[in-house]
Order: sequence, then C-alpha cells, then structure tokens
Amino acid sequence: MAGTPENIELVDAVAERSGREMLLEAAGELMSEIGSIDVSLHQIAKRAGVTAPLVKYHFGSKDGLLLALAQRDTAQSIKQLTELMAMNLDPATKLRVHIQGIIRTYSRFPYLNRLLEHFLDDPEAEGTRQIWSSFLLPLIEAQKQIITAGIAAGQFREVDYKYVYFLINGACQYIFSTRITLREMIGEKKVGQELAREYAAFAAETVLRGIAK
Repeated sequence: MAGTPENIELVDAVAERSGREMLLEAAGELMSEIGSIDVSLHQIAKRAGVTAPLVKYHFGSKDGLLLALAQRDTAQSIKQLTELMAMNLDPATKLRVHIQGIIRTYSRFPYLNRLLEHFLDDPEAEGTRQIWSSFLLPLIEAQKQIITAGIAAGQFREVDYKYVYFLINGACQYIFSTRITLREMIGEKKVGQELAREYAAFAAETVLRGIAK
C-alpha cells in the first residue's frame, strides 16, 4: 500500500537529515584524525558512505559544509554558556566553569579552532558574519559580563575584559592546535580526556589568580 503524502514527506525529511548528519560526522572525524580541515569532498563522502554530489546537495559547497559543521559544534557551547549565565553563581565560579567548558569543547572538536579561523580570515564572507553573530559575539558579551560583575563584586581587580578574552581563548586554543609541541613535550598525539581535565583546571586557576584582586 502506498504511503500517504504526509508519510512520504516525513521519510524524505528524515533521510535528508540523516544524510546531512552523516556528512557532518564524517567531516569532523577526518579533521580530528589528520589535525587539519584540509579534507576533500571525496574523502568526506567516502567516509560517510555516500557519493560526493550529495555534499553539494545538502550544503551547496565545501564551505557550506564547513560552516554547518562550525555552527553545529558551537551551538551546544552557546546553549551551555547561556545556562551558565543564568545560574546564581559568583563571577569567579562562573569564569572557572566557563574556561573549563571552552577546553571541553576544543577537546571534543579539536579541529574547531582551525575551522573558525578559516571563516574569520575573510571579514566580508557570509560565513564570517554568521560565526560572529551566532558564536563569537555571545561569547565575548558573556565574558564581558562576568569580568564586569567580578570587578563590581571585588573578586577581580580592574582589568580590560578584551585582554582577558584574548588571554582565555589563547590559553584554551593553543594546546589543541600544536600537535608537534604536544607530542614532543607530553608524548601524546592529541589531547585526551584526562589531559583536557587537568589542563582545564590549570588554565582556569592560572587565569583567576592573574586577575584576582
């Protein structure tokens, strides 16, 4: 018996979403493995078990896929940051949790920093505007609120929130973007969960000590 138009549309929507997600997962896996975002559409399609034209069908282009991946990977972080900002916590605790959250995100998606830089290199690109509005601006504003509240509460000394932003994000990103240094200094090819936890605690404590009043 033929399905109803509604059922057919539902099946098509599920299939499209499934194909889209398989391609995003495949791209993320490949980038994590090779430590670069320089992967071809053919490699992504092969890993996903689909044909390369499906990438263009779902995303329009490789940049469309990369933008969708960046938005997917940052969406959960912004959701958690919004929840954190609504919590009844003192500014120092919020900042500590925030820093640890950033490092967990980069640990889960080690290619994310390179992915974001790919779009931010071109300030006029549509992808840049989308990344700025959906991720970077909320991140900067949240950190500004935390730092301003911490100064008002007497927990932080008078510091420029912009410099704290660069300090935090530099500390959180670098360990995930330097495989050779990681391998030579620590003997690991990538940041595992245990190292990520230890480094997150160290980074948060170091930043907080640096701006404490």
